[in-house]
Amino acid sequence: MNVKIVLGLFVASITLFFINSAAQAECKELLLGSAISLTGKYATNGIHTKNGYDFAIQKIKEAGGVNFGDECYNFSVIYYDDESKGDRGAILAERLINLHKVQYMLGP
Repeated sequence: MNVKIVLGLFVASITLFFINSAAQAECKELLLGSAISLTGKYATNGIHTKNGYDFAIQKIKEAGGVNFGDECYNFSVIYYDDESKGDRGAILAERLINLHKVQYMLGP
């Protein structure tokens, strides 16, 4: 009896793995941009912010993406270091939008 239960759980978990993997493969990629302080006097806050974004994105990928309407999305982020300078952040935000064509910006 125990062998059947273990085998059944194994088969169920493998099935869920492949279903989840297939769902991830169907998700589109949504490109985000972030100009945050990774150096300078606000670096500690910026690094924590980046770690939080990366953690959330990883969890979303593990869950199979996020559904908006009929579409599934996963996220990726392009980071720029604004060196804790406000004017640098504005320049980098423009670069993310114009050069990299990010669709959404993340702030600190």
